[in-house]
Amino acid sequence: MVDPLAYESFLEGAKKAAHKAMDDHGRREYDEFALHAGVAVERLAKAALVSKNPIYIVEMRGSAEMLFHLGGHRAASKVRTIGAGEAISRLRVLGVLSVDRQLDLLIDLRNGVAHSTGGEEAKSLLATLARTVGALQ
Repeated sequence: MVDPLAYESFLEGAKKAAHKAMDDHGRREYDEFALHAGVAVERLAKAALVSKNPIYIVEMRGSAEMLFHLGGHRAASKVRTIGAGEAISRLRVLGVLSVDRQLDLLIDLRNGVAHSTGGEEAKSLLATLARTVGALQ
């Protein structure tokens, strides 16, 4: 069984979500595009962080269970990692990504679609997805 927190798992999930995003954009389903593109970016961002150090995906609020799990000291009963916004923020601190308002908008739209409804605003963000994927590879 492949570790769901491994680089390869995040990368595979990112590829799958990116393909769905491209299909969504081609069908002019821009709310679905925002959802899948945001998931692709989040998973790719986590892959980039894990490749540097798995500790970088630990959620700092609440229990230290994931810290010990990723440190190899005990199995986690509940997997909790950072979200897309925090992953992007950490990659900016590490100098991997620069500030990009369009990327921030994509993540905001993804969150909006996931929690309510979306709109046509994501239509123009295909290039943002491609640019982010290129920066994180």
